[in-house]
Amino acid sequence: MNVWRGKKESWEIVPEKTALVIIDMQRAFTDKEGPVVVPGAYSLVPGMNELAAICRQNRIPVIFVRMAGNPDLSDVGLRQEMRPVMPDNPWEALNGHRGSELCDGLKVMPGDYEVVKVRYSALIPGSSTLEPLLRGLGRDRFIICGIVTDVCVGSTTIDAMALGFKVFFTADLTASLSPERQKVALEVMGRHFAKVVTLEQIKESLQ
Repeated sequence: MNVWRGKKESWEIVPEKTALVIIDMQRAFTDKEGPVVVPGAYSLVPGMNELAAICRQNRIPVIFVRMAGNPDLSDVGLRQEMRPVMPDNPWEALNGHRGSELCDGLKVMPGDYEVVKVRYSALIPGSSTLEPLLRGLGRDRFIICGIVTDVCVGSTTIDAMALGFKVFFTADLTASLSPERQKVALEVMGRHFAKVVTLEQIKESLQ
């Protein structure tokens, strides 16, 4: 992958300044019954668990972000016009629905944080409490992974860059709806919004 090189290439994962943000690893997008199933999403879980364990060892906060909304669709906004959200479908990403639950196998430990968002980006105003949480923890950068690379993970990264957060975008712990979309998304992220890294590079940095 060809990305523009710049000062971001010197960014470092400093444990006392870094968080781990895991986006939308929930049943609406991982289980076969979900309304938007991301191919290969489950295959990311072991690597995410490994990364989260390493972060905990280094006292890096682990934050699980998931999409949810009111069952009456009152806070869904224009997302309803992009893809109709069906409140009678228990696999939708709505409060009280199975689709809002984190997927099987993803290890959440005591001391981890969980944030609910109502927009694709977790950092656009009104979507979630992720920004005040990061500020309150004293974090000016974070590692990001999850699904979908070019929707919720990507839009959160774009807003993070605009807000002054340094983002380490984990290429091999994200997934999109097709290999072509994944490739383009990683190129865009690496050129304009984040430092694209791999799990192995993160492990080398922290170990």
